[in-house]
Amino acid sequence: MAQSISKSSTPQRPNQSKTFENYWDEKDVEEGLLNGSLFEGVLRINPKNYKEAYISAPDGTEDFLIEGLLHRNRALNGDVVVCKMLTVQTENKCEKINGQSLTSQSDQPSKQPTPKNVMEESKMKENILKMAVNEGLDKKSPDIHGPRNMKPTSQRKKKNLKEENCNEIHDTSTDLQSKSRGTPPPIPSELAKVPKMKNVVEEKKKRIRRPKKKKNAMIEGLATQLTASCAVGDSVVTTTNIVTEAVIKIAVQSTPITVVEEIVEIRQQSSNLPRKIAKVVFIKELKHSRCAIGSLKQWPYGQSGPIPSWILFSPKDHRIPRLKIPFTPALATCLSQPNMLYLARIDSWEDVNHPLGSLCYFIGQAGDIEAETIALLLEHEVDYGQFPQEVFDSLPSLPWSIPPEEIRKRRDFREECIFTIDPADARDLDDAVSGRFLRMAEDGITKLYQVSVHIADVSFFVQGNTVLDVIASRRATSTYLVDRVIPMLPSVLCEHICSLNPGEDRLAFSVEWTVNDKGEILEEWFGRSIIRSCVKLSYDHAQTVIEGRDINNWPVIKGPHPSSEICKSILVLQELAGYLRKKRVDQGALRIDLPRLAFSMDWETRTPIGFRVYELKESNRLIEEFMLLANMRVAEKIYGAFPALAVLRSHPPPPTHKLEQLAETLQTIGIHLDVTSSATLQESLLRYGQGSTDAISMGRNLVISNLLAKPMKCASYICSGVVKKEEHFRHYALSVPFYTHFTSPIRRYPDILVHRLLNAALEQEALDHWNQNIIKRLLDNCNSRKLAAKALQDTHSELHLANLIRKSGSIEVKGIVLAVLDHSVDVVLIYLGIIRRLYIEKLPLTMTHEKYNGIGKLTLVWDPQSTSEQPTRQVISVFSLLEILLVPHTENNKLDFTLVLQRPTNTP
Repeated sequence: MAQSISKSSTPQRPNQSKTFENYWDEKDVEEGLLNGSLFEGVLRINPKNYKEAYISAPDGTEDFLIEGLLHRNRALNGDVVVCKMLTVQTENKCEKINGQSLTSQSDQPSKQPTPKNVMEESKMKENILKMAVNEGLDKKSPDIHGPRNMKPTSQRKKKNLKEENCNEIHDTSTDLQSKSRGTPPPIPSELAKVPKMKNVVEEKKKRIRRPKKKKNAMIEGLATQLTASCAVGDSVVTTTNIVTEAVIKIAVQSTPITVVEEIVEIRQQSSNLPRKIAKVVFIKELKHSRCAIGSLKQWPYGQSGPIPSWILFSPKDHRIPRLKIPFTPALATCLSQPNMLYLARIDSWEDVNHPLGSLCYFIGQAGDIEAETIALLLEHEVDYGQFPQEVFDSLPSLPWSIPPEEIRKRRDFREECIFTIDPADARDLDDAVSGRFLRMAEDGITKLYQVSVHIADVSFFVQGNTVLDVIASRRATSTYLVDRVIPMLPSVLCEHICSLNPGEDRLAFSVEWTVNDKGEILEEWFGRSIIRSCVKLSYDHAQTVIEGRDINNWPVIKGPHPSSEICKSILVLQELAGYLRKKRVDQGALRIDLPRLAFSMDWETRTPIGFRVYELKESNRLIEEFMLLANMRVAEKIYGAFPALAVLRSHPPPPTHKLEQLAETLQTIGIHLDVTSSATLQESLLRYGQGSTDAISMGRNLVISNLLAKPMKCASYICSGVVKKEEHFRHYALSVPFYTHFTSPIRRYPDILVHRLLNAALEQEALDHWNQNIIKRLLDNCNSRKLAAKALQDTHSELHLANLIRKSGSIEVKGIVLAVLDHSVDVVLIYLGIIRRLYIEKLPLTMTHEKYNGIGKLTLVWDPQSTSEQPTRQVISVFSLLEILLVPHTENNKLDFTLVLQRPTNTP
């Protein structure tokens, strides 16, 4: 087997002489930021090497490296930090600064001051959201689980976003494929005020049988004593005086440093160029919750007596340091039952390597899919609690009908041929479309069409300054998991009153256009309306019509419109969508397709029975075009009416030097990307197989797309009055000056704000009571929640994939090489869209690693399987296509899978 280096089994106590530097005084920080001696940014910790962290340079050049825990100075992933650049000597890996080791002892006293503005932040957040709910939990019947609509019988499923997918790179590369967040909410109050530390999985099973109400206690700054019980096997041991409090910050799931960075930075590492180094001197905003999911272990560094002083808490997220937990007799029982998951938090951090922590919550058995899911929800701070009764008291009851006085205020579209096109299992239908031939133009040649987009009028029911509005602004997004939905709004709105169900009168916000046969807009109308959808179509139904085939099983049509009229309308929309798409591409629109894993479900058991890559068809693109058009037109409308208050979706261009560096690297392996503009970049992607279906072309395009996605910046919600400069409003991927989100108010809070702005613009209402800073805080939370939901969705999908692999034993897949390392390669699993590391050193072979122009190559010589065979030689480089076997992780309690390289079948 390939040789591997073994590690010593005797743990070494980390150097206790290391101490953190004091944070700078806030006044000095402000002065340093003004004179340029300091800079601020969001900390990104490498999930594969916790000692490496990065922060973007203010001038957009190469990122700064923050190496080691000392220089990170107690900051965690996602925190907004202030940094000081350090003088760097030219060394290959920048291990020293001014001749000293990066891990040398600091000459500063060991103190852990809390940044002064944390309390100010708390007060600001309190003013922003004006928390209206403060009821606590029912102490007699602690209901520590999610909303009623999370029970297994609920089959509310993913609906696909029909707009900006792949046009917003990190943000929207999955939006079309899966529906995906003001003050950031605290972590769920279940962790802050629970009489006993219950096993949440067992509690969930009990609540499914006997649903119980739970009061909402999402209160900022809540501090309370937690009496914890560790449910271990059949015994329950109670522990007292474990203190917890609701954390007022949310975790920002910034784009992690992934394998794609390695190939981008390879050229710099292969030379002796200096790496820019910085250290954290101040934490401006504690974005990370200081909470983690993990397991308990024996303290590995020895104890002073027969009774240990500490227990080690090992987080699953390697970016968070291991915690030392004060030992209690009850925790000894917990230690006797290994592989249990807990929620813990950092209480103080003086020991560089081991912050002092405390347990907050017992979750369940590691490896159990339900316990792992709850752990993910807690880790990403997704509020999955029930909505308080006060919310339901303020909402209409079912059955509901539109009041006559409201009908008189709105334009009536109920006689039009309007329909929805969604995934077959979608239940929250928030958009509908219609299209028909209108007349010939005066020239007698040009055809004119009437097209309309109708969006559920959620803002009619979610009024400002209400309890529901506060909760929706905190949640900010619906979170779509493999087997459940964590909704932003109650199901009575999502699935009934607001959902544009066929045959039911619904309130809507509509945009209607008169367009010519080239997709050019001649007339436009915005307004509140009443619609009645005639049929709920799936993407497959619409695709069948587009392809000219007959639909065998038509869904029920409710209304006077025959199927022939509906088919004709679909074909009109499809033709116009083609013109709109071509126009966008000609204007420089960029699309980076990153596939998404999808599952076939057995909804009786809420378990996947198969998996696939979600396929985007022409019918998906059809809806996407009209959603994009509506969003762009509404953005211009609200900005024109409220230039200081508009809620916009901005996508900054990527740093030019990073794109050029990537292009230079790829050129050495024969890939020529023109990164001059988004338009030329799109042309390059098309040239290298974007949209192809064969494995090699798909794999090559996946590698290029993943590498391109790395330097791209995330799209984000902004308030126009805060950003001010119009050039910063621009959406790089869509190549348009103004863009917003208008079309999904059931699942996105920014869309509700946009609806309110649009209505005010139409009614010529002054929004004097709106405040730019409050809008900014609301949108900051929406940005954070959207990233957290995306990270949660991806991780949850991989959990279920691992569960399927565990049940089946193994799965054969194809992977294409993304980066070559010394003893491993990073691969993209072609039909899964997942990036994983493939380790080679333990296989029966010998290997040689080489580099050419900074690009790695592995030469493998497989041992013969019999004496009659010859050794098999295999060369692996970037873009190599590999046969891979996915097998369950060797640890039964770990819900994960491992990649095993298959022996090539070619002759030696």
